[in-house]
Amino acid sequence: MRLLNFLRNIKDRFFIRPLDYNLLRLEIDADRLRKNIAFFKRHFKIPYLAVVLKSNAYGHGLKEISQLLDKNEEVSHFIVDSLMEAKILRNFNIKKDIIILGYLPSVTLPSLKKIKNVILVVNSLNQAELIKNLVDFPLKIHIKIDTGFHRQGIYLEELTTAILILQKNKNLKIEGLLSHLADAPNQNNLAAKQIQKWQEGVKIYKRNVANCAHHFFHILATTGINYFSKINNNLVRLGAGIYGIDTTPEKNLSLEPVISLWAKVVNIKRVKAGERVGYGFSWIADKDTKIAIIPCGYYEGVPRYLSNKGYFYYYDMPLKIVGKVCMNLTMVDVSDINGLKVEDEIEIISNNPSKLNSVYKIAEMGQTIPLEVLTHFSLQIRRVVKNKDNY
Repeated sequence: MRLLNFLRNIKDRFFIRPLDYNLLRLEIDADRLRKNIAFFKRHFKIPYLAVVLKSNAYGHGLKEISQLLDKNEEVSHFIVDSLMEAKILRNFNIKKDIIILGYLPSVTLPSLKKIKNVILVVNSLNQAELIKNLVDFPLKIHIKIDTGFHRQGIYLEELTTAILILQKNKNLKIEGLLSHLADAPNQNNLAAKQIQKWQEGVKIYKRNVANCAHHFFHILATTGINYFSKINNNLVRLGAGIYGIDTTPEKNLSLEPVISLWAKVVNIKRVKAGERVGYGFSWIADKDTKIAIIPCGYYEGVPRYLSNKGYFYYYDMPLKIVGKVCMNLTMVDVSDINGLKVEDEIEIISNNPSKLNSVYKIAEMGQTIPLEVLTHFSLQIRRVVKNKDNY
């Protein structure tokens, strides 16, 4: 019954017919994805590069990104948050090693036996005890230490105890240590203290785990990547950067955003001067105006805070959003476009950082981060891979 429910969940989330199949598409540029990976690998000389696929590959599509990168030799691991995501990857016949960052309820631990090449992250002493007692099959383990984030991880003074607990179960192979930074290392003293604790943790790990010359040590993600050569770190967990988003304080990474979102016009209307548009009649036409109705709203991933101030594009022409963004529709002013027709295509999200509808600009308007914008794209939007043949 559990397996049946799992398969139904998979079908509901990933194999349903996409919304408005011919009206909406999320375009993934495979060439840009490849270039971003190559930049990190060569510029920082990273021995092991792990791509973060959690949260539907940051909105890009778990299936599309994993299948593109599974044979990429520059990628050593995939990283997910949950057992469900790991199972989905294996259901897509993905072969790379998978690191599961999140907590697994004890009842689900036996199911790891059926997933090949999976690595489980241990986040607490309690979890270490559970794993020691319940796992009766070979399983690779990475131990997470809390260096000051105070979210997940074992405190430094508990690390030796955790290692000793896990070593009592001969099925468990400890092969890595990790942590996570709350901020970039060069931003403040708190981040520097995290790095100091990390270095101490690596020393403790090496004292207590035998034959660890080829083990994995990872604290850095995109934000702290410029610190890579200064600390004990041979694997980097890259999410934002792989998808072309520079989250470093230095903003010095040569990256290109991978994703863009497109929709077709479904209606064109004339609005007379003084008439109002949308919920709450929040927009008033100051002159006779032509508006286009776009089948993409806050359910599909257009933030509601863009109401009356955000932009879509028709080629290089910005189109002002008028009225409040609806659940599945958004209205834009197209008065200056001659010859626009129903089913002509409009760019909702641009992969050009300088455009007003780029992920960067949209995040700035909402006083949030680009990753929040990316992860809100509906699962049901059709993902289309561009430049796949050149990959």
